[in-house]
Amino acid sequence: MPLAGYEGVVGWRYLLRVRRRPQVLLLGIGVLLAAATVGFIGYRMQQSTGAQLSVFATQGDAGRTVMGIGAGVGAVGGCLFLFGAMNTFMTAFSAFSAFMVSIGVAVVILVLGVMNGFQADLRGKIIDTNAHVVVEAARHGEYIADYREIAGRVRGVEGVVGATPYLTTEVMLTSPTNLSPAVLEGIDVETIGEATKLPQFLKHGTLRALVDPTLIDAFDLGEGRPKAPAPASEDAPPPQDTADLDRFGMGVPAPAAKPRPLPAVFVGAELRRNLNLWPGEMLTIVSPMGELGPTGPSPKTRAFRLAGWFESGMLEFDSRLAYAGLPEVQRYLGVSDVAEAVSVRVSDLDAAPLVRDRLQTALGERFHVTDWQQRNRNLFSALKLEKVAMFSVLSINILLAAFAIVVTLVMTVMERKQEVAILMAMGASPGGILRIFMSQGAFTGAVGAVVGTVVGVGFGTLLANLELPMNPDVYYISAIPVDLRATDVLAIVVVAILVSLASAIYPALYAAALRPVEGLSAE
Repeated sequence: MPLAGYEGVVGWRYLLRVRRRPQVLLLGIGVLLAAATVGFIGYRMQQSTGAQLSVFATQGDAGRTVMGIGAGVGAVGGCLFLFGAMNTFMTAFSAFSAFMVSIGVAVVILVLGVMNGFQADLRGKIIDTNAHVVVEAARHGEYIADYREIAGRVRGVEGVVGATPYLTTEVMLTSPTNLSPAVLEGIDVETIGEATKLPQFLKHGTLRALVDPTLIDAFDLGEGRPKAPAPASEDAPPPQDTADLDRFGMGVPAPAAKPRPLPAVFVGAELRRNLNLWPGEMLTIVSPMGELGPTGPSPKTRAFRLAGWFESGMLEFDSRLAYAGLPEVQRYLGVSDVAEAVSVRVSDLDAAPLVRDRLQTALGERFHVTDWQQRNRNLFSALKLEKVAMFSVLSINILLAAFAIVVTLVMTVMERKQEVAILMAMGASPGGILRIFMSQGAFTGAVGAVVGTVVGVGFGTLLANLELPMNPDVYYISAIPVDLRATDVLAIVVVAILVSLASAIYPALYAAALRPVEGLSAE
């Protein structure tokens, strides 16, 4: 047998238990069964009250409290079960070292998985509401007059799924009870679904109402709210008493041309709540970019009717965005048939930079093309920095496990001085003794890393499949998102093994420096 294999067997044998002791393992199984019972009781209690099942809520109840107790007891039972499973085959100190490593690895995997899930959810909401790639004029503040032609050229570029023009302005929305700042965006109803998921986000109404405002009254609210009476339309002529005219023999005049109805607008769900509006009710859009009057600049105002609302799942959008038809926004701003930019959707989100470069080449220097990563660089850079910082902080758990490995190996050296001296007397070199204890640290770290990976990935997969509910009214997310990535898991496992090896260096050097005489004379 090669010397390295022999040293590995010796180091591995020092960590194993001679007699099996499954007492802690059985205790952990019992605690897990008790936790499952308590959790099921709490679940039934919460179901009996009819309350919405959620992991976090602003108000607690008895059922949720009992479920929380069950979860706490389950965590203790899981730790006892994991340590008991290791202690059944390994010595107490070596099992504790491997247990600490496994807990550290599992915690880091789970936390990073949840962080990745929240980041992916946030990214999805941003790119579903906004464009993957935006084509705008190279000169700031300049409009695009030939936006239809540009959108057609954009659709012909490889990797592009759809394109739609838009025109935005910052305004103030006022209702009879409240007011709120907003961003008014004029959209093309026919092509908006090509570049964003606004049609899927609608909670009430139809986008066709932006083209035909009479469709607002055709929708049933379905919430027990009576329909608001249609407000006066734009440029409506004063009413005439046709009965009096006919009585005096003057004849009934021909009916006037049908007045133009008020334009329609969609707002975010939170913005609608702030304004306390229902579909069909009137709101006023005020823009500070008005015309210059005798007393100075005067704000520009115009009445709209609420056609419905949408909910993207992101508070910043649902409380700030309002959509109207592109012609209506052009008319409101007093501009010709122009657009501010063209939104582009690509087939592969990760290939957005490549499509951006293709569009820039195809359209030339007249336009400036940016992708979603460039437009949200600060946000995603902060999220990436937060992830790195969290990984560094949570790695302290693995460092704590390394101290346990150091203590375990030092105690092993002190207890096995005679065995070490005998090995050296039989011809083992200091380097061989060094490799024996290094193999112990590597074995402990490998066991802990493998077990921790299994626990972390398994529990993370379970959370992803269970989709533990959260209160969407509070957290703007319906379930805890988990996104486990192979690169993160591999990095955590490598760090755990390297830290375990590093923690074995000092005890190994201490053992290799022992003299056979000191070891044989030790009591």
